[in-house]
Amino acid sequence: MTGKFQFRDLVYNINTKEDGAVRRVYETRSITMYEVAVPIQGDAWAPGHYISDWTEDVLQLSNNEHLKSQLNSRFPCP
Repeated sequence: MTGKFQFRDLVYNINTKEDGAVRRVYETRSITMYEVAVPIQGDAWAPGHYISDWTEDVLQLSNNEHLKSQLNSRFPCP
């Protein structure tokens, strides 16, 4: 399954106004879905994260440079 975004891409949900990192891409009922790690604190991975499932149509690449800079060392892996 391939979608517009890939594992570790930082995405922005235009409906919820949240940034998150793609953990998994899957399809359900012919809709491309993304399992996304969303930081509990908007700009930091350290305090933890929750998992949310987002549809592709509400996503765009994030421009949150602070979260992007933390992806290598603190990315919430599955």
